[in-house]
Amino acid sequence: LLLPACGSLLSYLFLLTKYEAMGVLMVSCSPGGSFSNFFTFWCDGDLALSIVMTTFSSVLAFGGMPFNIWLYSRIWVDDDESTPLVIPYSIITIALVFITIPVAIGMIIRHFNQRVARIITQVASILGWLGCLLVMIIWMILYWRVFLDATPLLYLSAFLLPVLGFSIAYILARILCRSHKVCRTIGIETGSQNMVVALSIILLSFKEPTVRASMLLFPTLYGMTLLIEIFIGITLFHAWRRYYRKSGEDYYPDPHTATIEKGVDAEMTALRHTTTSN
Repeated sequence: LLLPACGSLLSYLFLLTKYEAMGVLMVSCSPGGSFSNFFTFWCDGDLALSIVMTTFSSVLAFGGMPFNIWLYSRIWVDDDESTPLVIPYSIITIALVFITIPVAIGMIIRHFNQRVARIITQVASILGWLGCLLVMIIWMILYWRVFLDATPLLYLSAFLLPVLGFSIAYILARILCRSHKVCRTIGIETGSQNMVVALSIILLSFKEPTVRASMLLFPTLYGMTLLIEIFIGITLFHAWRRYYRKSGEDYYPDPHTATIEKGVDAEMTALRHTTTSN
């Protein structure tokens, strides 16, 4: 609900062209992606919550994406000139599979051997950064012309959309008395979208080369600016944390926040018994 409204507002305020605004809308209506889980880990957020939010947003996208696109696209496109949009349900389903299956495998490994899970987490986190770097390089090689053709206002829109999504979600979560750890998670999930879904809608629905090129401008800029912004944000967060952390505190992010406490009932019974005796 939040990001489509923010994207439409930016497009309206910056007087973007019709198809540039539609590109903004495609991105802002997309569900969260797996990158948000990686970002949450390195910002020491609630990774369990991040995965749950990504899963739920992907499920809700089956109905939410068509509704939001229909609702906000009417600002720029009349009914007689609208193009039937192809929602890539199969890609959303594949994204769900790629989220849930690795999580299930990780839970099993962690349950039986936490040391192995810790090693896998550290190795995978390094591979994740290499993947981000590779994506940025490939993106620049493939779409270098887009970065030359884009207007300053389109650059500003691509910069502000993730910032707005993160900031508003963070503030709302704080108003609801959530911890900073949870607020960071909700903010990252709200500001990070699944780029594959947005690009698939554009490529599957619009065949005219000029129209497709105009609509691809914003998703391309958004993908690059999101990676740059999150890299800067993670760097600043770790610099702040390293400066203010307590002596002896573990610096490496906690890969898992949801835990199963063994023997809680027995401990509570003993505590009540001791309290009663006293």
